[in-house]
Amino acid sequence: MKNTVRFLLVALICCSQLNAQYEFSLPEHFRTQRNLPLLDFPTTIDVKLTDFGAIPNDGKDDGAAFRKALDFCKKVSKTGTGVRLSFFKGRYDLFSGKNRFHLIELKNASNIIIDGNGSEIIVHNPLKGFFSIFKSENIIVKNLVIDYDPLPFTQGKIVAVDVNKKTFDFQIEEGFPSLNHDMFQKANRVWGMLMDPKIPGKLKDGAPNYYASKDFEELKPGTFRIKMKGARLLKFMEVGDLYVHVARNNGSTIFKSNASKNITYLNNTSYTSPAGSYAAVNMEEWNIIGCEVKLKEGRLHSANADCMHVNGGKFGPWIENSLFEGYSDDAINMKNTKRYILKQISSTELIVKWKVVKGDVLRIYNPREGKYLGTYKVLSNTFLGDAKMQITVDKPLPENLKVGDTKKADIAYMDNESNESFVIKNNTFRNARRYGILIQASHGLIEKNVFENLSQSAITLINGVDWGEGFIAHNIVINQNIFNNCGYDETYLTNKDFATIQMRVVKLKNPDADTKWNGVATADWQGLNNIQITNNIFSYNKRALSVESSTNTVIKGNKFLRNSKDQSKEHEILYENNNTNLIFEK
Repeated sequence: MKNTVRFLLVALICCSQLNAQYEFSLPEHFRTQRNLPLLDFPTTIDVKLTDFGAIPNDGKDDGAAFRKALDFCKKVSKTGTGVRLSFFKGRYDLFSGKNRFHLIELKNASNIIIDGNGSEIIVHNPLKGFFSIFKSENIIVKNLVIDYDPLPFTQGKIVAVDVNKKTFDFQIEEGFPSLNHDMFQKANRVWGMLMDPKIPGKLKDGAPNYYASKDFEELKPGTFRIKMKGARLLKFMEVGDLYVHVARNNGSTIFKSNASKNITYLNNTSYTSPAGSYAAVNMEEWNIIGCEVKLKEGRLHSANADCMHVNGGKFGPWIENSLFEGYSDDAINMKNTKRYILKQISSTELIVKWKVVKGDVLRIYNPREGKYLGTYKVLSNTFLGDAKMQITVDKPLPENLKVGDTKKADIAYMDNESNESFVIKNNTFRNARRYGILIQASHGLIEKNVFENLSQSAITLINGVDWGEGFIAHNIVINQNIFNNCGYDETYLTNKDFATIQMRVVKLKNPDADTKWNGVATADWQGLNNIQITNNIFSYNKRALSVESSTNTVIKGNKFLRNSKDQSKEHEILYENNNTNLIFEK
């Protein structure tokens, strides 16, 4: 069995490399056609970063020179001329910047290619991200390598565990940051993970994936006693275990794209980040091609959060021929836009929070009972100020909607901002924490990827009612992927609904509870619609597929092998519950 899986992995990787010349084509099932990835365009002016004062390899802050060069490129491009900003290959250092989350910003720009020529960017603030793009069009960022000094995490090994006192002692490996560094207090989420002894990036089999603490005491140089709030998690620890502790600062991603179109990240490598790697909000076409979130030699960890966190946009990303490994949250978290309903004026009029315009399509959901309340088209909109919009829809709404700006109220999700027409193709996701892909989006293709050694499900299609995030996935094709040893941490092994591919519609389990988390339960509404899972290879732990609350799901042409490393006591290929027109053929 192991030889078969190994052969298939090698075969698919070789095919991915052969297809790396980017012969793009649009899938036929897309509802809305999108542009193919932007890889190049004509430029008439070549701007040198060194002409603006950046000196590679001198260890000094190059931020001011970078900003001046970008400002010059913006001025030139306003004439309609394409501009290329080129780096002389070397190391460039960034220390400070005025933006809250990112050291470099590009706003209201167009037709600029930023070519690093293999240069290395070293960020010296472990709480800040690198590069933010806002309200821009036709921007390519390519051939850059991004790293941090100091790193936004530390690593070492467990040298003592005291369950009774709720503490463990952590000896930091030489060359990694001390827990005395202020980032471990200032970051908004500070926590750790037990790591696999042989495979960098992979978590320890059967262990929890979240050890949260800012409570440290230095016992001697490089060795710290970490105190936990409870003793249960310590029972999974052993002296000698490898351990990583991260200073995650949400929002401080390597790259962020906001309210822009035709943005491409091409052949970039990032070794770590304070938060995620690529964040996107309200985007049209944007692309990640030939990029790597990569483990550097000697490190156990890369990104502190999602490699790609994608909030609602007209189009989702095109992600192809890329590598994502060693990250500590989902590789891809993709959701559609939501709007809170603040007031119901009449049977066809609402006041909502945040922007809604004529022509938008709203799908309204009751998360307390798991009921779908209908699809509505916006006929008119009036801005009321203070982020409020009055809208009129095309047909009567249910009476007495539960209104408010909380996850317990009835929520409107924008179907035309559901990250549709996304493509995730020929990528590798491996040796990392949590999911490969979390989908709360529509009309997408996931094809010819490799998912290996992920601590939970490789692909999850579930609405985010308890997190207050996205809605139901629909019209998704999952084809010709390989799944190997996904699902081995404590959460995966003990949760009855988890599988290599998990599909589920949920509602709030305890909506009346006055707590941050209300839990989830399976909803009666069969909202997952038109999902195709075809021609994939599963080497699964516990369960290959869990399909609940769906309509028109097709599962055909797949190969199923139970993984020889599976720790679960019970196993099955398929768990199914509350489906209509489910077709399952081995």
